Amino acid sequence: MLGASTVINPIIKIVTTVAILAAVYFFLVKPVIDTTNDAFDKFLPDNFESTFDSFPSDIQDQINDALDDSGQKNKLVDCVTNAGQDTDKVQRCVNRFG
Repeated sequence: MLGASTVINPIIKIVTTVAILAAVYFFLVKPVIDTTNDAFDKFLPDNFESTFDSFPSDIQDQINDALDDSGQKNKLVDCVTNAGQDTDKVQRCVNRFG
């Protein structure tokens, strides 16, 4: 015998599952993503791309090649960022991670 509970119970289970997943997203996942994005915006310099423009062209070419080819791209970017405008330090970074 088909009753109302045969149809309504699965629908209630689906709605409850969707509501729980939505709550987890809005209360846990979304704040973590927003915090991570804010951290990157805060600590990554605004002129990160233009930092390379002040280096000699041979170092710029080596950095570009290393960024394109290297599996250690993040380490190279961090090293170059920490080196600032010191071309000797940048060259060591390229030699080490490039």
